[in-house]
Amino acid sequence: MMTDLKAIIFDLDGTLVHSAPDLHAACNVMLAAANRPPITLEQTISFIGNGIEKLVERALRVTGGAPSDIGPHVAEMHRAYAADLTTLTTLFPGVRGVLDGLDLPMAICTNKPETPARDLCDALDLSRYFDVITGGDTTQAKKPDALPLLHTATMLGITAQECLYVGDSVTDFKTARNADVAFAFYTGGYQPSPVQGLRPDETFDAWEGLDLTRFASSL
Repeated sequence: MMTDLKAIIFDLDGTLVHSAPDLHAACNVMLAAANRPPITLEQTISFIGNGIEKLVERALRVTGGAPSDIGPHVAEMHRAYAADLTTLTTLFPGVRGVLDGLDLPMAICTNKPETPARDLCDALDLSRYFDVITGGDTTQAKKPDALPLLHTATMLGITAQECLYVGDSVTDFKTARNADVAFAFYTGGYQPSPVQGLRPDETFDAWEGLDLTRFASSL
């Protein structure tokens, strides 16, 4: 149970930023290098949320099958994405206004590898808002394991009961629950449809609608 809100931790892709178009472009570069047909943006969005490796595996699976060793394809995806990280990526409407208005320590906990996560935040002028940015390779586990979120909270100097995690997917929800962290679910992101039985602590479909007053008496 939350004691009082002392920090907010955010997911990145599908929560703060609409990065799917650049991920989609990089994924199709990877597929072309493997002599595979391209996938659609909608398919790419449905594959996001569990890290680059899973995105590559899923893209290969629907275009002819995933080989036992996807390492070379993952490396090609990393190269393509690093070369064109933010050409089509934008903040979701209202994000910057919310971040500007928050007077709490903030962090990012994403399954995107840490280096491209930091590079993306630098390019979009987001880094200045965050005390900590952790990626899918920062710890030995990825979300929905609790470790990345708990590590991020520790880096902020707080406990799980003193923070709120904001995300857009079932993976994010499970991460928060596994870490015993309160969760706010952004339904304007990449989760394709409502999920039965999902009971987040807060739900909002536009950033202007995020209400934090229930989590902190000081807000």
